[in-house]
Amino acid sequence: MGMKEYHGWQLDKSNLKAGPISCSMIKRFADNPYAWRWGPEFKQTAAMATGTILDAALTDPSQLNQLIPLPDIDLSKFAIAPFKDFRTKEAQKWRDERESEGMEVVSEKTFEEIKIKRDINIAECLEKRSSALQAAEAVRNHKIAGPLLDGAELQVGVIGEIHGIPAKCLLDILPASDESIVDYKTTSTGLDDRSISQAIGKYRYHWQGVFYKTLFNDVSADRHIESFKLIFQDTTTLEVRVVTLSDDAMALGTQSLKLALKEFARCAKRGIRSRYETTDDEVGLMPYHAMSEDEWNCTQEDFAQ
Repeated sequence: MGMKEYHGWQLDKSNLKAGPISCSMIKRFADNPYAWRWGPEFKQTAAMATGTILDAALTDPSQLNQLIPLPDIDLSKFAIAPFKDFRTKEAQKWRDERESEGMEVVSEKTFEEIKIKRDINIAECLEKRSSALQAAEAVRNHKIAGPLLDGAELQVGVIGEIHGIPAKCLLDILPASDESIVDYKTTSTGLDDRSISQAIGKYRYHWQGVFYKTLFNDVSADRHIESFKLIFQDTTTLEVRVVTLSDDAMALGTQSLKLALKEFARCAKRGIRSRYETTDDEVGLMPYHAMSEDEWNCTQEDFAQ
């Protein structure tokens, strides 16, 4: 399956049994199946768009022209009017002839403004491409990330089944010798242990590691993946760090992902209904909210005294 067909193969929410299940989809589904089914379609954020561009620069540079297209403005389609206005019959005739030829009639000043804007946009697009390739070069020159990329297969589509439902994932990097799957991530919050751990938890990269590793091992006859690695790159400094997801993180991901997939299979069979249709739960405050309330009350008591 080519990349165009892979990306075009999307889940129909009205027919869950047909799949395909993907990791990004199951993470959104797990939060609230009812909201996922009936809510608005997911929209890519600006940070995600930047990550997509940098990912392409590293794993498939040929996509950059499509992701960052140059302005499609054909200056030959503009006709500069030699008249100040079109009050005269001669001017009107000239204008009508140009428009009948499919040209857009503009003043010399407007034409110059269009040309300048086009040139600025072209320069900005070329700069974005150059910056993305520079980021990719920093990854390839990294002492740990570089060897993982040497001879690796990039953008590898994997197709299998989960609970009898078609599933897919797209591996960024499948190293030639290292028995791991490697995914490239961008970050703006830092590369220290705390920041990396928070990113893994917030975006559930441990779910992704389990999903990719399990699906690959299920369909692969000649390779067995043992670990899931992440190449993090700071979008500001282009600094690079490679991490391997811990066994504990993978175990937690396995447990959580298994529950989400079971619920998806159940919904595929019975349909999606609200989790809260027949509930009346007692709900309190989060610990940090309760602490804040206590501190505020103490302050008020001190003031009253």
